[in-house]
Amino acid sequence: MSSQVVVKIFDKHYTLGVDEDHSAEHVQKLAEMVDERMHEVKHELQGGSPLQVAILASLSLVEELLSLRKDYASAEADIAQRTSQLATSLGHLFAEVEVPRSDS
Repeated sequence: MSSQVVVKIFDKHYTLGVDEDHSAEHVQKLAEMVDERMHEVKHELQGGSPLQVAILASLSLVEELLSLRKDYASAEADIAQRTSQLATSLGHLFAEVEVPRSDS
């Protein structure tokens, strides 16, 4: 079932659809983040049209997203490397340890 939520971005109200994948709270949080970034950009520009502010805010948010994706990929690669090293070390350790067999 789809419903709607009203959000305020850069002093304008927008009615957006919400569904089971995007709750009203989630959409509201996204709108707050966009609004905050737009006000930051406006302050840095000391003016600018709403369209200019929206474009620069979008670029800023995408830049942040790309940076986070890069950091995530780097962390994921580091974890994979450490996991591989650990598995190799454990393999060597288990190869060195003799497990006594019971001859029952």
